[in-house]
Amino acid sequence: MEKNKLRSGYTTGTCAAAAAWAAVRLLCSGTKESPVSVLLPGGRRAAIQVVHFTAEKGGWAMCSVKKDAGDDPDVTNGTLICAKACLAGQEDPGQPCYTSDRYPGVYVTGGEGVGIVTKKGLSCPVGHYAINPVPREMILEAAFEARCRYGRPDERIIIEISIPEGKELAGRTFNPVLGITGGISVLGTTGIVNPMSENALLETIRLDIRVRASEGRRILAAAPGNYGERFLREEFGLDMSSFVKCSNYIGDTFRMMKEEKIDRVLLAGHLGKLIKVAGGVMNTHSKYGDRRMEILADCARKAGLGPEAADRLHGMNTTDEAAEFLEREGCLRAVMDEAAGRVKKNLEDGFAVKTEVVLFNQEKGLLAATEGAAELTVLLKAAACEQSAVIIKDRALKDR
Repeated sequence: MEKNKLRSGYTTGTCAAAAAWAAVRLLCSGTKESPVSVLLPGGRRAAIQVVHFTAEKGGWAMCSVKKDAGDDPDVTNGTLICAKACLAGQEDPGQPCYTSDRYPGVYVTGGEGVGIVTKKGLSCPVGHYAINPVPREMILEAAFEARCRYGRPDERIIIEISIPEGKELAGRTFNPVLGITGGISVLGTTGIVNPMSENALLETIRLDIRVRASEGRRILAAAPGNYGERFLREEFGLDMSSFVKCSNYIGDTFRMMKEEKIDRVLLAGHLGKLIKVAGGVMNTHSKYGDRRMEILADCARKAGLGPEAADRLHGMNTTDEAAEFLEREGCLRAVMDEAAGRVKKNLEDGFAVKTEVVLFNQEKGLLAATEGAAELTVLLKAAACEQSAVIIKDRALKDR
């Protein structure tokens, strides 16, 4: 039976723009109607339901949209996205705001549950609310359109976006790692949420690398997932301020490392993942093929295991089972060294980023580390200490 097509939804930015449109209309005309129509970046319009209308006559108006992310496992699905509109008069707004020459007299800022940017390298200035460029343009456009349509074309209007659950939800996002504090970001590039977008995952990885690079870091640690992160932290004692999680996108991550001028990378991963990279497979997702045992058997033959014994690896289900077998054969360390060396060579040859590799599994812990891994670990720790000293100094200067 054919699978049902996954349902798309709307981004936080689209919801914020719709709430802003409704709030300006309510402020200017007292009208409470739902849905509202907002223009998406692709040129089509979307009808968005407004669930709450609140106003104080002559003062302000607030409207809320309940986010529908479709079938995407978005942590913000079902969250209220709110916009408060108020007349600004001729006074300075007195807070960080986004403006645009295309939409004069409209100011966009954040409120409760919208994070504040504290690190360079993001698409929002330090000290401003984390409302990304496309969403902020949509909000400005929606507020400007509603203001003109409902008879206040010359009024200065401030739009404050808030997300009541944002602070709680932030801990389930990358924001704390990226240096966005106090809430979540208002995101979206197309206005539409496409379930499990690969592009969205890649852009998250790129953003993580870019933030590290903007801090002046030129060496980073990376791992495909939580196991690698935990191994680097618990076994190597690394601070996670220099860490990037790359999921299955090993090749894409190293390409982005090169583009962001990262010089050296310490890559740690479970044998079952990184053995694929040893065979030149740069996306380790199972849909791109397995080949784990074939690659491992080839490493074993190169390390000196006899052909008959190496061929027995082909029938094994897991790399953990294979590691047990190789240990009994007395060649585990040699095979793991060969595999780690191949991972290093493939990444350095393919992406021109100096790489050191750590292989492990859950049962045996460290299986192999390339020759420069220990030195790079020391450098990563030193870099983390230097960065901490800079942060402490900056805080001290601010507190004066």
